[in-house]
Amino acid sequence: MRRAMLLAGILATLIPGPPPAQADTDVHYQGLRIPAPAGWEVHHLGPRSTECLRFDRHAVYLGSAGENQDCPAHAVGRTTAIHVEPLAAQTNALVTGLLARDGAGGGGRLPGLRVHDPAAHEILIAVPQAGAFITGSYGSDVRDLERVLNRITLEEPTPDGAAERHTGAARPRRWVRGDGFDTCRAPSLDAMKAWRKDFVAANVYIGGVSRACPDGRLSHDWIAAVRGMGWRLIPTYVGPQAPCGPHRVNFTPDSAVDDARASAEDAAERARLLGLRRLTPIYYDMEAYSRHDPECREAVLDFLDAWTRKLRRLGYVPGVYSSVASAIRDLAAAKGIKKPSAVWFAHWDKKSDPWKDRYMSRDWWPGHRRIKQYRGDHRETHGGYTLNIDNDALDGYVR
Repeated sequence: MRRAMLLAGILATLIPGPPPAQADTDVHYQGLRIPAPAGWEVHHLGPRSTECLRFDRHAVYLGSAGENQDCPAHAVGRTTAIHVEPLAAQTNALVTGLLARDGAGGGGRLPGLRVHDPAAHEILIAVPQAGAFITGSYGSDVRDLERVLNRITLEEPTPDGAAERHTGAARPRRWVRGDGFDTCRAPSLDAMKAWRKDFVAANVYIGGVSRACPDGRLSHDWIAAVRGMGWRLIPTYVGPQAPCGPHRVNFTPDSAVDDARASAEDAAERARLLGLRRLTPIYYDMEAYSRHDPECREAVLDFLDAWTRKLRRLGYVPGVYSSVASAIRDLAAAKGIKKPSAVWFAHWDKKSDPWKDRYMSRDWWPGHRRIKQYRGDHRETHGGYTLNIDNDALDGYVR
C-alpha cells in the first residue's frame, strides 16, 4: 500500500494536472463593457485596418471594418463571435428593414432594439445610448451567442442606478472624436460661431476655488446657444489642488475626502444651473504635482477616489484632467480605488493622436474615453477672431 501511494505521489509530480481555468477579459467600447470569453481574440478595427472581419472563429471585433480587408479566398462556416461598431446610417437602415419584417424585440440587459435573424444566424442589437451597433453570430445553437450578449452592459449607471429605458429616439452619442480647444473664459458667441468651422469641442470652466477666470459670458443661455451651433462641451471644475503643488488653495491628506465630496456637490449644482443635465461628464482639473512625495500622491488618490464616487452618486460622469506624468499615471497604477470614467491628459508634444502617446498605455481608459491636450498656451485666429488657447485631440466623453 505504501509503495502504491509513493508511486502515485511520484506520478502526480511528473504528470501535469489540467490547466487552470482562464478568466474572461473585459473590453470596453463606447461605454459598453464586453466580457470576452476566455480564449477569444479581440481585434481593434478602423478605417485603415486590413484585419478580416470573419465569423468562423471566436472573436470580438471592435470598430468599423476597414475598406481593404485582407480576407482568405475561401472560408466557410459560422461560430459564436461578435462585432461592435458605431451606430451608423447603414446599420440603422439594416435594423429598420429587419424591424419592418420581423418586429422589435428587447435588448436583453441592454436598452435598445434587438432583432434575431435566424436565416443569417445573427442577432442584431442597436444601443442608441452608447451609439453602438452589435452583430452577433452563432453556429448551431443560438443560446451560445445569447449567453455572451446577455453579459454586455452599459458602463455608466443612470442617476437612480438603474438602466436607462429606451424611448425609441436615438440620443446624441456621449463621446466625440475630433479637434477641440480650451481657454480660460467663455468666448463671445460670434467667436464661437466663427471657430465652429474648425473645431468640434470646447472646454468650459464651470467653477472651483482654483478657477482663475470668472463666469463672464458663461451662463445657461450661452451653453444653450453654443450647443445649438453644434458644439460639444468639456465641462471642467478647478477645485483645491494637491498638497505638494505650487497653488494657493490646497487640500491636505486629512481633508482630501471631505474636500473632494464638497467639490463634487458644488460641481454638480453649477452644472445643473448651467443646464448641463445628469450624465454630463465633469472633469476635475488636478494640476501637476510632485509624484516623488508618497504622502502627497496618496492624498491625491484619496481625493480623486472620493470625487469619482460622489459625482457618480449625484448622477454625473466623473472625469479627471491632469498631466500624463502626475495624476493620470498615478490613477492608472492605483489599486483599490474608484477610477474616473474618462480622462483628459496633458502632454504638450504637439502630437494630436490620443492613442499614440508614448506615456499612455492603450489599456488605460479604452473605448472613446480620452482627450489629449497636446499643445499649450498660444494664439490662434479663425474666422477673424483670435483666442489664446490650448489644443486638444478628442476621442472622449463630452456633453
